[in-house]
Amino acid sequence: MDLDQFPLGGPTRPTGNNINSPVRPSDAALRDLPTPPPNRYAPPSKPKKSKSWVVILLIVILLLGSGIGAGWYILHYKKKNHSHAPNKQSLSIKASTNLPSSQSSQPSPTTPAIPFTSHSSATFGMTFNYPSAWTVVDSGAAGTSVTSPVLNLIAAGGNTVQGEVQMNILNKGSLPSAFTTNSVAVMTSQKISFNTPSTAQAADTYISFVQYPATTITGGLDGIYISGNYGYQKDQVIPASNIATVDPLIYFNFYSCASSLCPTSSRQPLTIAGSSEWNNQSFSAPILLMIKSFSFD
Repeated sequence: MDLDQFPLGGPTRPTGNNINSPVRPSDAALRDLPTPPPNRYAPPSKPKKSKSWVVILLIVILLLGSGIGAGWYILHYKKKNHSHAPNKQSLSIKASTNLPSSQSSQPSPTTPAIPFTSHSSATFGMTFNYPSAWTVVDSGAAGTSVTSPVLNLIAAGGNTVQGEVQMNILNKGSLPSAFTTNSVAVMTSQKISFNTPSTAQAADTYISFVQYPATTITGGLDGIYISGNYGYQKDQVIPASNIATVDPLIYFNFYSCASSLCPTSSRQPLTIAGSSEWNNQSFSAPILLMIKSFSFD
């Protein structure tokens, strides 16, 4: 081949060791090449992640938060209300001349309407009401007694007997000989409010349910004493020295009667069934009537 046939500036034949090297096109030729088609084998673009899982997560968090908040509120509310519930221990009354106001007594039975008469004692400087069917004996400095008609009473042994209830008003410290240092409260003391207290007296008083040491029957009641500021738990020892400070001394005791006439010479001290009789309004109502009516000068 005649190499001189190729025009000047055309492609040159490779020579020497570069015989197999490709011929580089000119820049103008490169510019005239058509645009290459899209690459069908390129990896597809990743779709954008959906944001719906974020919304779901937020909803779950809100629901959990609401549930926890509601649970906390319920527990807190119950705890708060429970803290205001009445405490059973606050009903326990201990012997004291300065009882806290939180140590309240059990509610007294509702007193039915009872015809009554008023009596004034110049000796003790007091006025009180008593059931009209009862009998008053005012012996001045020797004391005043108010005695019921003959009643059916339940004795401590459970049998029903004929008997009387008597209220005694005596000078301070005039305790019966049966009341010794080992007397106990057969029931928890009860606080009674006076209906019309004078300015010279307290607004209320405790009454205590006493069993004398000679009585061995469980629940037997020998006397109901006005104990002033002193109150006692069930089975607690009642010091005679406490009751001896109450002025005047006022207490109720019980007698058995040999007949419906019940002469004084034949009646005997009686121990009654304490809680059974006190919960009987026909027994307790007249006693409450008298105690609530006390007014001291």
